[in-house]
Amino acid sequence: MKRKENADEIRAKQYLQTLPHTKLEYEPLGNVTPDFLIDGKIAVEVRRLNRNYKSKSNGNIVSIEAPIIDNIDELHKNIQLLIDEKDEKIDKNFPVYEEWWLILVDYITNGMDTQAFEKVKIIPFKKQKFTKVIILSHDGNFRAFKL
Repeated sequence: MKRKENADEIRAKQYLQTLPHTKLEYEPLGNVTPDFLIDGKIAVEVRRLNRNYKSKSNGNIVSIEAPIIDNIDELHKNIQLLIDEKDEKIDKNFPVYEEWWLILVDYITNGMDTQAFEKVKIIPFKKQKFTKVIILSHDGNFRAFKL
């Protein structure tokens, strides 16, 4: 039995439904990666973009509550940390699909604008296995930025 979509997956699904495609499937392999499959070939993982850090004790990524990040460098570090986390998670199923996207639902900036996004992109991201990384606003009108 498939689990119910969480709030971030619902937001990502709403965004994906605005894109041209013929089929959107939730958890095509059950409760394992990917979260969505577009047209049988594009796997999509979804993750909340919030403040994170790597715990020195065991290397796990731990989420912490925090206000908006003013430092662009700090935002970049959080995005890269999540890319790395998901890159490791998709490793087992990576060869199954032609392409992988990562959607990060933004709970840090409270609505990043184009100018802030351009500042974030100044430092290159190491996207590893993901063809696209999309930063998506968590509410209101869709604002999606592709790395």
